[in-house]
Amino acid sequence: MPQVESLLTSVVLCTYNRCDLMTAALRSLCEQTLAPASYEVIVVDNNSTDGTRQHVADIVRQHPHVRYCFEAQQGLSHSRNTGFQAARGLYVAYIDDDCTVPHEWLDIAHQVIVRVAPAIFGGPYRPFYHSLKPRWYLDRYGTYDDGSISGVLNEDHYLSGTNLFIRRSLLEQLGGFNTAVGMTGTRLGYGEETSLQRRVRQEHPNELIYYEPRLTVSHLVRPEKMRLIWCAKQMFVSGRDWQRVVYDTTTERIHAILSCLRAVRALLKLIKGVLLGYLTRDRLRYPYIENYLYEVVFVHLQTLGSIYEQVTHRAKH
Repeated sequence: MPQVESLLTSVVLCTYNRCDLMTAALRSLCEQTLAPASYEVIVVDNNSTDGTRQHVADIVRQHPHVRYCFEAQQGLSHSRNTGFQAARGLYVAYIDDDCTVPHEWLDIAHQVIVRVAPAIFGGPYRPFYHSLKPRWYLDRYGTYDDGSISGVLNEDHYLSGTNLFIRRSLLEQLGGFNTAVGMTGTRLGYGEETSLQRRVRQEHPNELIYYEPRLTVSHLVRPEKMRLIWCAKQMFVSGRDWQRVVYDTTTERIHAILSCLRAVRALLKLIKGVLLGYLTRDRLRYPYIENYLYEVVFVHLQTLGSIYEQVTHRAKH
């Protein structure tokens, strides 16, 4: 077991019923160039029923710097909060259970900690596949990349929760992640990491949120994510949850009638976009109709998701 005073990083790996994927992620975390005494890995099992506990136990026997935690309350935000509460490192790192990290990932992270000591930092993720991807699906659809230059992010840019490091004392100070947003079981949800970064900028404006392009992870694009219906749902949910994160008080929300008018306009643009896409799209830029729908038409689904949240929020209050 690593000594507490030597720990710079606690890596939190939250998982729910994805044992095979989680095991691959965990093994990549155990194969770091950094000495095991310098970090710990905490697997937070969010009420899985697929043998996750036993698989982690098997790995713990070989890698004593790995620990297992159980969180019965369903939801990624709950699991992430359980993870940092169990952590002992100066920083808490989060990756998804369908990711793998290169051998030097934590070594690069520790260089950032020593050199910059930001409140929050992270890097890009790039896609990999276990199944044949459709011809229309482009790698950039499964990529987060904020460029090739490291530096402090401005207020319009946010790090992805798929590859995120946060100073533990800051998490404790803020009370962790907002449990009203984010994934819950298999139900899509987003925004808990964005909500946290916004709070840091509002309440601790002198703290740095830092991007390091060398700090890459590989993120699995599962087969369902390459289906157009999933992409449409994801766009709607991302719009809904962005509204929840950015406008979290009733006084900031626009009038319901105006919301309905915006919804009608967005719906008409959605229908028009589908028709024009089939007939007049630029086929060099959008060789498949799916490219046009994904990149142009589905933007209106984000607007509809945002309006849906505005109207339903007002109805609840």
